[in-house]
Amino acid sequence: MPTVLVLKLCLVPSLIYLVTQVGRRWGPNAAGWFSALPIVAGPILLTMAIEQGSQFVATAAAHTLIAVIAVLVFCLAYAWASGRFGVAG
Repeated sequence: MPTVLVLKLCLVPSLIYLVTQVGRRWGPNAAGWFSALPIVAGPILLTMAIEQGSQFVATAAAHTLIAVIAVLVFCLAYAWASGRFGVAG
């Protein structure tokens, strides 16, 4: 089995399992901080770098960072809306 395929199949699920174990051991705050690391995008970009080369991955990484802005805007809008419409506890 090629190394890249093994990385694709095992790396991300292993890191997500690790976050779960951190949450069980040290609580949800620690898991939240640990999950803020690029545990999904990082391994995906690594396998893309192996397959596609550094120039392709540089562009993909830049677009990944731009996508973080969209997630931030969504989170802010959701927090505002949940507070405004009484969903927040």
